[in-house]
Amino acid sequence: MKRILLAALAVFVLLMLLAGCAAAPNTQDSSSMDYFGNGSVARAPAEAPAASAAEEAPAPAEQAEYEYAGSGFNFDNSIMQPGVNRKIIFEGEIEARTKRFDEDLNTILTKLEQYGGYQQNARVSGTKPEKWQDIGRSATLVLRVPSKHFDDFMNVLKGLGETVSTSVNGRDVSEEYFDTQSRLRTLRAQLERLEALLEKAATLEDIIEIENAIENTTTRIEDMEVQLRNYDSLIDFSIVTVYLTEVNDLQTVKPADKSLGERISTAFYDVLNVLAKFGEGLLIFFIGGSPILVPLAIIGVIMILVFRSRRKKKAAARNNQTPAGQNNQPPTI
Repeated sequence: MKRILLAALAVFVLLMLLAGCAAAPNTQDSSSMDYFGNGSVARAPAEAPAASAAEEAPAPAEQAEYEYAGSGFNFDNSIMQPGVNRKIIFEGEIEARTKRFDEDLNTILTKLEQYGGYQQNARVSGTKPEKWQDIGRSATLVLRVPSKHFDDFMNVLKGLGETVSTSVNGRDVSEEYFDTQSRLRTLRAQLERLEALLEKAATLEDIIEIENAIENTTTRIEDMEVQLRNYDSLIDFSIVTVYLTEVNDLQTVKPADKSLGERISTAFYDVLNVLAKFGEGLLIFFIGGSPILVPLAIIGVIMILVFRSRRKKKAAARNNQTPAGQNNQPPTI
């Protein structure tokens, strides 16, 4: 019995050892890559032949991806290089309300001049409020501010009056800008080659063909130069749009003390205004309700006439009747 138990135990231990060996990882075929630097790079099998130097070197795109995954992005020959001057177009917009319209407008224009900016478009409408019902003035300003003073100028605007809304937008056009520059260099080199060919052209047909090519290339160069100048203008001078609205503060001003005669005159005119408004309201009521009031009035008049006619008839009937027990003979003496 003991021998059978020992044999069974030995067989069990042997099976456990075999299962452990089968579960062990194959270090030759397995690979893992943690893009945050926590994994290991895949290894080639030991029996694989040694790769050549050209095969070991990854392609530029693959190398960039690998270096970004493990040790940072490869910025070589890329506009994403930290040292490259980014081409960013900044735009700002602010809406504000103010009780000091003239002072705040003057502050905006003064600061704009100090920062070396200029007005691209400006519009002021309305009149200065003189009564509490007056709306006041409003200004819409489209300003160009040097980009290096963009933040400072926006902070100045936020300190004026009461800010209703504000927004800032930065658009990166570096890729489009540098791509246009690269294509412009290519076209200029192409133009130089065409001009060199024009000097060597022997036939009239070749001259005409080359001149047409030169004209087309020159047109494309001019278009790209205009595009770059527009980019430079938007990059160097940010666009800031200001909406400034004047708040009428006259309703909060207390009127000066008036004399007795002025107060009596004011009360008299107030009573007249009340009567006038009452008369206007009454007139509006009758005119507006005429489709209903006129038929009702006609019906009322008819009922009154009928009622009066009946009363007259009843009175006449009573006068014609003789009271009961009364003798029509004259009394004897």
